[in-house]
Amino acid sequence: MGAAIVPMSFHTVWDMTGSLTASAFGAAYILFDIGMLILNRYILLDPPLIFFMTASVMGMARVTKLTRNQESFTRSWWTWLCFTGAMLACTISVKFVGLFVVMLVGLHTASDLWDVLGDLTKPISYTVKQLVARAVTLIILPIILYATFFYIHLNVLNHSGSGDGFYSSGFQSNLVGNSLYNVSMPREVAYGAVVTLKNHKTGGGYLHSHNHLYPKGFGAKQQQVTTYSHKDENNKWLIKPYNKQTVDNVTLVKHGDLIRFEHIQTKRNLHSHREQAPVTKKHMQVTCYGEEGQGDSNDVWQVQIIGGKDGDIVETVTSRLIFYHYIERCVLTTTAKQLPKWGFEQQEVTCNPNIRDRSAVWNVEDNQFDKLPSVNFQVYAPGFISRFFESHAVMLQGNSGLKPKEGEVTSRPWQWPINYRVS
Repeated sequence: MGAAIVPMSFHTVWDMTGSLTASAFGAAYILFDIGMLILNRYILLDPPLIFFMTASVMGMARVTKLTRNQESFTRSWWTWLCFTGAMLACTISVKFVGLFVVMLVGLHTASDLWDVLGDLTKPISYTVKQLVARAVTLIILPIILYATFFYIHLNVLNHSGSGDGFYSSGFQSNLVGNSLYNVSMPREVAYGAVVTLKNHKTGGGYLHSHNHLYPKGFGAKQQQVTTYSHKDENNKWLIKPYNKQTVDNVTLVKHGDLIRFEHIQTKRNLHSHREQAPVTKKHMQVTCYGEEGQGDSNDVWQVQIIGGKDGDIVETVTSRLIFYHYIERCVLTTTAKQLPKWGFEQQEVTCNPNIRDRSAVWNVEDNQFDKLPSVNFQVYAPGFISRFFESHAVMLQGNSGLKPKEGEVTSRPWQWPINYRVS
């Protein structure tokens, strides 16, 4: 692919200038660029990205040349127009930065259409035909191809991996090897069930705790509670009534019930109190507290189903839940802020006095309870359109969360011409 960039650059400059000298210089600049040579030696996304970007610009230049030579709507013109649209789809499919090339081609196309409109020898219907042709080949065609590429992607790469937790419970039910794939478990949630709780926002993690305490200066020195994006035994919680440890009969959890969560691995209860959260100081700290499931009144939470009413039963996966702290009048939430290294750089969990916080919505993902009949959850698997938009939302969130690693040497564009080095 890297080798093809040189002749494509030559043809692009030739179509734009008609100058053999300029075309040769343009191709030579690419051919002898050390950065380009080194980049194409490695298996990275950049070589195919540059290839498709160059192909898009080459197609754009050729279409403009044919249009100005009065060769519009010929077979060659249509071929190059479709070629440009296909290359734009490929460019965006490699990396989102390909959108800048889409913008370039769009602005250039607008300039072409302005020239066509200004040609008084052509009727207005000719301009309309040009507009429709460009819209079909440079907008609709790339969208169709891009969606097709993702359809293939989601159907071929359909196995479970380490990043499953970034996606919703419904999305995960499509992944072969995931604990939710073709799984059978109780539809209703009962007291005594062992569950995992997943934050309902895009990219939300699992409610998690581990046997490490908050350090001095970060609220009460009690057990840490976080959200964690990977499946782990420390994500499991036992649901208990607020006033006793066990129930004898099968009792379903309903909207408005007062409950406690006991962390399975450490036998401590999910707890909040009037202490500042470690990072978000306006929120209250959430911890795990007590011994062997015994705690205090600050362990009590009220479960609320969004859109629910008294008597509605909490259901696995489908019920969107809010956990309201009975004493402090706040809701269990994740701020998506990363804790320091003492919190293993997991995400902060707090109790937010703003009970309308959109990040305070959760759902039960895994539901282990032998006393209730199981149902197959494959019926809740979302279709392609839902997965398409969710995967993009997760990718965008992942890109926005990327930060330079500590100690990593980085540079800014203004430093490159003067060869500035950070010591």
